Amino acid sequence: MAGADAGAPVTAEDYYKSGKAKYKNENYTGAIEDYNKAAELAPDVAKIYGSRGAARRKIGDREGAIADAQKAARLGDKDARRILRMLDLGW
Repeated sequence: MAGADAGAPVTAEDYYKSGKAKYKNENYTGAIEDYNKAAELAPDVAKIYGSRGAARRKIGDREGAIADAQKAARLGDKDARRILRMLDLGW
């Protein structure tokens, strides 16, 4: 891409990986921003919502975390379904 930063994310997977790296470095807000961009590009990918939900939980956004877990569960994420069952929440 002409004029684009060489290391700038361009695909949903790029944004997802960038979000994971930011999460690992405890930059949860930055991770959420990257997960948001990934979700815009790939709205049916469960792992994006599961990861964004984990980052939201870290910043104290319980409702956002649950909503993301529910979306991930609807898209087939087994871990999200297990967590929601433990919390006695549906999806």
